Amino acid sequence: MEEKQASINRVPTGIKGFDELVEGGFPEKALVLLGGSTGTGKSTFAMNFLVHGAMNGEPGVYVSLEEAAEENEMQMRLFGWPVEKLKREKNLLVTQPELYDFDKLVTHLEDSVTKIGAKRLVLDSISLISMYFKDEFKVRRSLIDLEKTLKGLGCTTIAITEIKEGAKGVSMYGVEEFVVDGVIVLYFIKKENVFSRAIAIRKMRSTNHSLKIHPMQISTPGGVIIYPGEEVFTEF
Repeated sequence: MEEKQASINRVPTGIKGFDELVEGGFPEKALVLLGGSTGTGKSTFAMNFLVHGAMNGEPGVYVSLEEAAEENEMQMRLFGWPVEKLKREKNLLVTQPELYDFDKLVTHLEDSVTKIGAKRLVLDSISLISMYFKDEFKVRRSLIDLEKTLKGLGCTTIAITEIKEGAKGVSMYGVEEFVVDGVIVLYFIKKENVFSRAIAIRKMRSTNHSLKIHPMQISTPGGVIIYPGEEVFTEF
């Protein structure tokens, strides 16, 4: 088992404190589900991962199904990340597809990755896949098909999903966590009159990962900071 794990190529996220929790990074070409409710820092975490790769010669694509590309780029600039330089060097592509059906989304993902030879990919968010289908069975079927597409692109990918406030699950539709390689959940915890952020790794293929809930902070400038030596004690 040790020999098998030693041979796995890992992709450092570049997120301060996080890689210590996952043996140095995500398994290369893994598909990781990043879930959380509103305000937990999902987009910032994913952007941090993408920009770190771009700054180190690994082109990345951020595909947003919600906010316009300009808004996402503005958020990146707030953290002091060199967005214009990375775009000019073709190491970063931020896009919002104007899509009306699922097949066009898949084509857009494939074209975007090919355009800059992306090694990292973020899809924000797969929760909106439901807008293409009225039937929940078709939504779940499409998520399985999307997983195959994302795996076929050869990128290390973060797929963001919304978790409803107070929900016990780790995804929107209850199927996503079973078709991905990793699951990370971000929390917004209230203690007395103060909210704080936290992170837990629920699943990570071929990785001896932390099973604890760790404090998380978002710093401007800078980005996401995880405190691997600290724990959050709470009940969900």
